[in-house]
Amino acid sequence: MYKMEIQSITNMSLSELEALCTSVGEPAYRAKQILSWVYNKGATTFDEMSDLPRNFRKRFEEKRRVFQTKVDSIDQTPDGTEKFLIHLSDENVIECVLLREGRKITACVSTQVGCAMACRFCASGLLGLERNLTAGEIVEQALHVKNHLPSDERLTNIVFMGIGEPLKNYDNVVKAVRILNAEWGMGIGARHITISTVGIIDGMRRLAQEGIQVNLAISLHAPDDVTRSKIIPSNKKTGIHNIIATAREYFKTTRRDISFEYILIEGVNASKQDAESLARLLKGVQCNVNLLPVNPVEEFHLKPPSQETIEMFCKTLEKHGLVVTLRKKKGDNINAACGQLRLQRHKFLWKKEKLFVK
Repeated sequence: MYKMEIQSITNMSLSELEALCTSVGEPAYRAKQILSWVYNKGATTFDEMSDLPRNFRKRFEEKRRVFQTKVDSIDQTPDGTEKFLIHLSDENVIECVLLREGRKITACVSTQVGCAMACRFCASGLLGLERNLTAGEIVEQALHVKNHLPSDERLTNIVFMGIGEPLKNYDNVVKAVRILNAEWGMGIGARHITISTVGIIDGMRRLAQEGIQVNLAISLHAPDDVTRSKIIPSNKKTGIHNIIATAREYFKTTRRDISFEYILIEGVNASKQDAESLARLLKGVQCNVNLLPVNPVEEFHLKPPSQETIEMFCKTLEKHGLVVTLRKKKGDNINAACGQLRLQRHKFLWKKEKLFVK
């Protein structure tokens, strides 16, 4: 398990920070002052917190860091999508993406360094799983995006759809959600936060009991076990019908609609028969379906269907009464699909290393 040498402020709840303040002889209200500087004023160092006593700042700096991560690079497309490569304190890198859609400004954050799910269309799993991210490392991605925005834009949404399987890093993800949602934190409404999963049954059941009104998105990508197991190997242990049953339980407990993510792949899951099978599978489930043509990854040789096929698939689902959203591809020319930028960075370092190894 990864341990930070010095914990960051972004990894702490209000009560944890209050306890730390009183332990060094300062009043508990200092905690809210510190958090206001971090989450409202964009401070990334204690030196910027000018209303705190200098001696306190100096002592506190020996115990905590404000941030544990830094932005390595930012790539941008004409549609306003921006991809951040984030440098971690252990020299690993992760990604987060800033997505713009009108007044809706979304940060898509990662939850793990790499991924163990090995989905056959996703670059995140090509390098395997390195470790879980801490709650602070997750929160800081959203803060990097927030601090990068111009003054006339405001971060409105958070989606846990970056590198990693969020429900395999359950405790840190839920702690991050509470910090992102808290009035003393980033103040993002729970209904503007979405957690995505490939279908981790225990995690979905635990999340339903947390009492936080977040949105749940399930990466389905197929209408049957044979097809899904080819795309998502973990399905062999889970089974698509168990996932659908758990989704029904989740709605019954939370009264929150489920989103099913479905990446359309030519010759794999995008036929008329696939659409009809998907409609039957989701019959009676309180949900919406988000369709997205696959973002090509060099290593997988997968192609998106034609526009005609995409429209057919969408109309078939709608004919059966399903609520369908056809999502636009964003940022494909900056490797904005999950894990592509990190993979590109590792390839570069590997080639560079090979050049100097005799």
